[in-house]
Amino acid sequence: MKTAIWLIDQTVKAVAALTLAASTLMILVNVFNRYVVLGWLRDAGTTSDIFQSIFDFADGILAPFSATADEVPGLLLVWISFLGAYLAYRKGGHIAFELIVEHLPANVGKAVTALTDLSIITFLALLFYQSVRMIIIDGSTEIETAEIAQGWFMAILPIASVLLIFALILDILGRTSQEETE
Repeated sequence: MKTAIWLIDQTVKAVAALTLAASTLMILVNVFNRYVVLGWLRDAGTTSDIFQSIFDFADGILAPFSATADEVPGLLLVWISFLGAYLAYRKGGHIAFELIVEHLPANVGKAVTALTDLSIITFLALLFYQSVRMIIIDGSTEIETAEIAQGWFMAILPIASVLLIFALILDILGRTSQEETE
């Protein structure tokens, strides 16, 4: 079981890192295209045939990417955020305000914690259900700047819902086993 959990965590880390790298690379290519190719090289091409040839070559390669360079990284940011939320929850990195619960009688504190956990699971289950419905209805619509279906970007919502429910269940099991040993 621990190996499977470790494998899930490592896979999420790898996907988050690759998504961040792809988004960063797209932004860097867009900045290079905007300021070097469309700026400096275009201006230099007016005075030199060599620079004009380099500009034509670079513009031919980078022009198709520049249209999507703003939209796609923004959509990938959603993936990075939700995968990061899962990883932060797994490491206990989310902000928790337990001061009130810690000062309640033990049984009341457990009930409040259980109600909180149930509320979160209910929300995530609804998010899963509604995001799947959204993907079915609108997922095949392409984004404005490229022939990429929106469903690929929306897929993080049900994936993150399942991951966060999984993380919460692991947290509940960890708290339960800790209470039993005390």
